Amino acid sequence: MAADEVTNLELDPGEVALVIGEEDGQMSVRVVAGSEVPPDAMEMPAAQEIILALAMRLLKDPDFHDDMLDWYYDQQDEDEDEEDEEEDGEEA
Repeated sequence: MAADEVTNLELDPGEVALVIGEEDGQMSVRVVAGSEVPPDAMEMPAAQEIILALAMRLLKDPDFHDDMLDWYYDQQDEDEDEEDEEEDGEEA
């Protein structure tokens, strides 16, 4: 896909997307909801509240980026170790 192409994403009413981008070394974060929260709503749906909190943390806490990536890579390593153990068990 070319850099100037736009990708459309359709969300179900209860879904919320966190769109993270990077341009000129700066991170951009957008929150896109499948439906609007009514202005008279007493509280925000949990999914939107979680995504907004995550977006704010990404924007305001640069160390969080590294922590998140470290966690992600640790999870990948653990998943690979579990797969290796399962394969070893099947061979025995």
